Amino acid sequence: MKKLFIIIAVAIVATSCASNSALVIPKAVNTVNSVRLNELNLEREDYEILNTATATATITYTESYGGANRKIVGENNEFMLLYSSGKKGLSVKFSGILKFGYLANDYEIQGDVLHPEEVARRVAIYRIINQVYQYGADGVVEPVISTNVEQVGKSIVFQTTVSAKLIKLKTNN
Repeated sequence: MKKLFIIIAVAIVATSCASNSALVIPKAVNTVNSVRLNELNLEREDYEILNTATATATITYTESYGGANRKIVGENNEFMLLYSSGKKGLSVKFSGILKFGYLANDYEIQGDVLHPEEVARRVAIYRIINQVYQYGADGVVEPVISTNVEQVGKSIVFQTTVSAKLIKLKTNN
């Protein structure tokens, strides 16, 4: 009887842990190299600055029930994350696809909860990386990332702007 009780307890614990860890939020990821011009160690004739690009992302964050529910919504409802804390622990509901970008070596696996300022930053970087591809550039140099925070009613709005020079390396072909 005691062995049966232990087996049932282990099965319940394993089942409850598996339900939280099996959640996969769809996320598209882009990366691009980012350096300062003086780190390139190139002469002016070795590269061309194609343009200075700017991208922004706006995220709205709200809390309810004393912080038990936390909601992150992308502009134009591109995506939504809803974190709920309760007796069963943390649960996540989502819609849409997160589109995250990372510069050089800043790609890190995050914990269970994404923070709104991190989401705004990653979405803006994703958008500037798309401009790298649109212009046929090889990367960005000297990116400037700025996040502004404003309270609008009960919501907090995070707006991140990324600005960088798009660079194309010249080849000998």
